Formats: sequence, C-alpha cells, structure tokens
Amino acid sequence: MGLGGKMYIMEDETLQAAPEINVCHGSTSSPAGGDACTTNESGVGGGSSAPGGQQAAGRCFEQDGEEECAMHYSVKSRAPDGGWGWMVALGTFIFSTLVHSVPYCFGILFSGFLLENGASSTTTAWIYNLFLVLWHFSLLLANPLCQEFGMRTVGFTCVSVSSLSIILSGFAPSVYFLYFSFSLLGGLTVGMSVSIAFSVLPPYFDKNTGKANTLLVAGGPMAQVIFAPLLRYLLDLYGLQGAALIHGAIILNGLVAVSLFHPVRWHLKPWSHEAPQTQHGTLQTLMPRDKASSPAPSVTPRSTQASGASQPAPRNRSVQRLRGSLSGSLSSMASGGSEVSAGLAFLADEGEESTPGDKARGKNVLCRTLLRVGERIRTDVGVLRQCRCVILAVTITLTQTTFLNFIMMLPFVAKAAHHSLEDAARCIALLGVTNLVTRLVVSPLSDCSMFSIRLSVMLGYLLRASGIAVAVLSSELWQLMAAGVVFGLGLGFSLSMFNLAIVHYMGLDNLRPTIGIVGLAGAVGFPTLGPLIGLIRDLTSSYSVSLCVLVALDLLSVALWFLMPAAQARDARRALHVRTSREATCL
Repeated sequence: MGLGGKMYIMEDETLQAAPEINVCHGSTSSPAGGDACTTNESGVGGGSSAPGGQQAAGRCFEQDGEEECAMHYSVKSRAPDGGWGWMVALGTFIFSTLVHSVPYCFGILFSGFLLENGASSTTTAWIYNLFLVLWHFSLLLANPLCQEFGMRTVGFTCVSVSSLSIILSGFAPSVYFLYFSFSLLGGLTVGMSVSIAFSVLPPYFDKNTGKANTLLVAGGPMAQVIFAPLLRYLLDLYGLQGAALIHGAIILNGLVAVSLFHPVRWHLKPWSHEAPQTQHGTLQTLMPRDKASSPAPSVTPRSTQASGASQPAPRNRSVQRLRGSLSGSLSSMASGGSEVSAGLAFLADEGEESTPGDKARGKNVLCRTLLRVGERIRTDVGVLRQCRCVILAVTITLTQTTFLNFIMMLPFVAKAAHHSLEDAARCIALLGVTNLVTRLVVSPLSDCSMFSIRLSVMLGYLLRASGIAVAVLSSELWQLMAAGVVFGLGLGFSLSMFNLAIVHYMGLDNLRPTIGIVGLAGAVGFPTLGPLIGLIRDLTSSYSVSLCVLVALDLLSVALWFLMPAAQARDARRALHVRTSREATCL
C-alpha cells in the first residue's frame, strides 16, 4: 500500500496507482482513517459475510442500473475448475482441429495445381515457408488485438478470414496469387487462432488443468488424421474448387467454437474453505496447481492494468449485475494479496472492458488504435528481460525446426535407403498416431502432484533426438518405422506441455506475451535455420549429416532446459530487487 491509502500495483518497469479501494490485509487502514478490518460489507477480515459478495453488489445496483458500483469491497475468487470450463475445453479442441487443417491441407489440396502450372520447388517452398513465418509472427499480434477488440471478436474474424483464405486459394488464377490468399491471409489468421486456443483455457482450471489440456493438444494431430483422407476424397469427387469450398465451409464451424470462449470472469467461483489449497496453504487463484516448485514471479502487462482501470457500464443489465458481483474479486486481485497470484490480464481483456467512446470519437481513430496496439506489443516484448522466457522461446524454436525438417526429409531418407514413398507415408502416419496417443496419456498425468513438467519436456526432446539418430542409422524398413515411433513419443511428451510449461514458469498473466515472443523467435528462426540445414545437405550431399544437425539442435534444447532452475533463481532475485527499490520509493 502506498501513501494516502492508495494501492500501488507493481509492474516490471513502472509504478501505477490504482483506484482507492478498501481492502483488508493485515492491519491496513481505510482512506478515511478508520480500521478497514472492523466492518467490511463483503465479510473479508471479520464481520458477517454475504456469499460471494452478492449482498453488497445488490445494494449498489438498486441505486442506479446504469452506473457502476465502486470497488469498495473484496471477495476472494477462484477458477471454476470445471463447469463451463469443459465447454471451453471442447471449443478449443474443435477450434484447434479446424485451424490446424489449413497448414496440413497445403500439400494435398494444391500440389496438383502447382504441378499443372509449372511451379518450381523453390516457389512452392517460399509459399509455404512464408505462411509459417507469418503464422509465428502473428502470435505476437494476438494479445494486443485481443485486449483492444476482445478475444471472441478476434476469434470470429480469424475463423472467417481463414475460411476465405482456403476458398480464394481454390479459385487462384495463378500460382503467385497463393502468396496473398494462402501465405498472407492464412498465415496471419491461423497464427492468431492458435494463440487464442492456447491462452483461453488455462484460466478456467486449477486441479484439472492437465485433463482439460488433453482436449486442446489433441486438436493438431486430429486434424492430420481427419482432414488428410477427407480432402483427398473431396479432390477426387469435386476437384480443387469444390474441395476448397467444402473445406472453407467446414472451417466456418469454428465460429461455434469461438462462441464458447466466455471471459473467465463470468464464471469465477467465490472462495470457500473447501477450495483447493496449494502446498503453501494459500489459494492460487486462476493458476494451475504447482507441480514441482513454487510459481515464478509474474509481471502484469502495463496495458492490461491500464485497460482494467476504468470500465464503462454495459448496457445489458444482467452483464452489469455480473460485473458488480465480480468487482470485489477484481479489487482483491489488484490488492496483490497472497490469495491471488495471477489472472488480471484475463479478467480485463474482453471487448466490454475497452473504451468504445474513445474509439468512436475523433478523426484519427485508426491511428490511435494502431498506437495502442504498438504500445501493447512493446510491453509484451518486455518479458524478454526474463531468462525463463528466453529459454522457452529459443528451445521451442529449435525443436519446432527439427520437427518440421525431419517430417520434410523423411521421404527423401526413405528413398535414399531404397524404400518407396508409400513406406515413408506409413512411417509418417505411424509417427502421427504415436504423437496423438502420447498426448492423450501424458497431459492428464500432469495433474498428479509428482509430475514434473520440466522432466517431461526434457524427456521429449531426448526421445526426439533419439528418433532422428535411429533414422540416421536405419537401413531396414522396420528400423525407419521404429524411428518414427520414437520421434512421435518425443513429440507427445514435449508438445503436450507447451502452454502448461509457459503458465508454470512465466505465470498466467504472461501466457499470451510469452506465446507472442515464441512466435517472434520462430518467425526469425525458421527462415534462418531451415535454409541452413538445406545448405548443409547440398554441401555434403548427405541426408545423414543434416539429420545429425537436427540431433544436435534437440540436444542443445535439453541442455538449455537444465539451466531453467538457475534462470528462475536469477529472475526471482531481479524481481525482489526491483520490488524493494520501488517500495522504498513509495515510502
């Protein structure tokens, strides 16, 4: 607490004063000079309590239905950990399956069109790799745009444009039109869709995070299993244009999935003594249960705090009452008490929380919007100051590079070993099935108290390196299939922990910014490392040497994850130093 009874929210570089609220934490006094703990309408810190703070909220809204209730009471809230959260999990599965069908359909849908028009291998590679670069770059844009316009608004737009991308590509007048229709439109919208899918689910769960995450991570492999034979059948039956129209129509079903992505504040539950406790005995609201160690310090993005400072009264009275019942929860979170470790970013990023009056006034609306988005991007990039974020971004970029290049090179390796393309296709299919089954098994295990996210990721990277090494040494078909199985196991162990690892090490408020940084690293790393691996193949005339480079990259990722505890300690020391210096400044 700062001077004058104002609460100060600690951020990475700035100290921001929040609205005055009466919150009971220890022996804190109210702004009026009285004891805030003697009488509290929400029942926090003594006195009788109304369940969930509904009594105080009701009195406020009886006075004026169009004005917000002042945040002068505190209610401890926790994640739903079920309920509507399972509908959100189902929505992420549908959403992830549909949007991942866009990159997986490229070779099946457009290979005939590209060959008929005489497209070179270089042109085909550039179309797809530009798609991948824009896909990962757009991950950085997802968080600012969701804060500006609302998650569901952005999600609806991405689904619609992704569908349009496939349909326009099916009617492409030339090969070069695919740079616009597929690479640009598809890359930007699929990337933001993936970011939304991975960030909407974690705030809903605490004890059942791993089980809910199973539905999310199963979407990508299911897209491979479902859409590959389906699109092949549609091509044979209706041709490219008919297949593209049907595929685009199927993608539009993602609009239903996005409609399930309610803001988590709509479904928060009031704290009770029966609520799940952490190993330290305090409730970690909106955070997955700690698996191996205490959560790392989280930095709340400045733009999130600014957007949550002032909230216009919604026109819908039911939404107004809902917000009133949760305003105490927001004040409790903002107070920085021990009951809350993260979650502010997810409570104030829906379109209702933005300021439509500011957007509607003036002639330079677009410029002001772009400036706000740019400022939020700059704020998100600030998480790179933390060593944990650097390790996550670098290792994910390296291992994604090895994954994509191994899948691409496997048919060539099979052909060099005098196997047919059908044999290579069976190896890739076996890899995909193993990946899917491993994800379905490993992700629920993460709910166990003895499960270690760090060991799962490291084991996954080791298995991936081992699978590539087996492929280098293989001469028989069964050995090549064994390489695919081992590599698929590694994919399941590592990729099923993607968003859980970010939440565990970076905190829930930093989930979206860290996903953006991972995407930015991928946008730089893929066009750099991919051609380098191809150059090594051309210089050595050997796929074995290129595969050995992939093994080295996976092993380097394992070594970097060994340093994660040291990175956590370094970031904790830095956060403590910044906090103590700011407290001294406040005093």
